[in-house]
Amino acid sequence: MEVRILAENTVYKRGFLGEHGLSMLIKAKGQSYLFDMGQSDVFLRNAKKMGEDLEQLDGIILSHGHYDHCGGMGHWARMQGEPQMAGRGIPIYINRKALDKKYSQHPATGKMLFSGVHTDAVEWMRGSANVVYTEGTTTVVGQGVFLLANIPHVTEFEFVPAKFWKEVQDGDLEPDNMEDEQILVVQDEQGLCVFAGCAHPGIINCLRHVQSCFPGGHIHSLVAGMHLKGCTSTQLHKTIQALQELEVDITVPLHCTGLMAVAAIKEALGERCMLAEVGKKIIL
Repeated sequence: MEVRILAENTVYKRGFLGEHGLSMLIKAKGQSYLFDMGQSDVFLRNAKKMGEDLEQLDGIILSHGHYDHCGGMGHWARMQGEPQMAGRGIPIYINRKALDKKYSQHPATGKMLFSGVHTDAVEWMRGSANVVYTEGTTTVVGQGVFLLANIPHVTEFEFVPAKFWKEVQDGDLEPDNMEDEQILVVQDEQGLCVFAGCAHPGIINCLRHVQSCFPGGHIHSLVAGMHLKGCTSTQLHKTIQALQELEVDITVPLHCTGLMAVAAIKEALGERCMLAEVGKKIIL
């Protein structure tokens, strides 16, 4: 299995672009999937530089409805033209609640900042026959490729950050519990390969959910934004402890995991933690 990082917070290679966001090209079982689109056209530009043809995808997966994961959809839509004319048939898998108007609260000023999918992209998706709205707990997207949703909270140290809000009837705001979040699981010969965009419900909650959906399955690899930036030392410690207990063979922390958390995970897991940035190809 190959994973190519098309958009991420860090970049070290000449000619590539980085941004606060995430996009990965996943090649497995003779299939090719785009997982998230970052916040701009950076994923398209980096894919071109890497010689990757995104017109030959078997599917596009949007992990949740935040701008740094779905922002590139507007650029993709303009490339495809009118939604009813987009005949290439590349399915786009997204939870319907990801199209809600989402906001995040600035930690210092308290100002509400729009953090959802841009209106033009929402309108394009609503008019496209290629969009598949994932429902239920498990969606089969290909041979040995699954999307898991409705992630339950089973740990006592993980929770959705209180800064997230969504617009409801009459323009009022209510806390966003990120019910639209979905994680990708690929069944490989070595075990289960798990991909998460931000893991807002908590990365260990996500992994426990994978275990419950695939009883007895070994989690071989985890490639994910883990939303540990700014978390408490207790949460970070318990997260690392759980990763060690789960005996994940390869962990690749990305995006919103945060520099301090990435460093702590690397120190704890050693060679079982792989660092990655824009332009890198990972073999799992």
